[in-house]
Amino acid sequence: MRNGHGDLRSLITEAKSTLSNVGGHASEDIQALKERLSDTVAGVKSRVRTLAKAARRQAGRADDKIRANPYQAMGIAAGIGLIAGLLIARRRSAR
Repeated sequence: MRNGHGDLRSLITEAKSTLSNVGGHASEDIQALKERLSDTVAGVKSRVRTLAKAARRQAGRADDKIRANPYQAMGIAAGIGLIAGLLIARRRSAR
């Protein structure tokens, strides 16, 4: 995820730099494109912030549930691990 975030940040920086270099020499079409790109970047940044907040909120809820019911959480995790192990073993034996 960090790599994707770094790529997005790099793309935004590069786009801003390119748009700055175009500057006042831009025709109307390039200026319109520049505005659309700026709006899109702002929208993407806003969406990323919203998703990050939602992810933090959901992680907090999961943490609260696990702390309230630690044995149930351990049982669920063990069950999922058992099922995953059985599926992997079954897949390997089928080869």
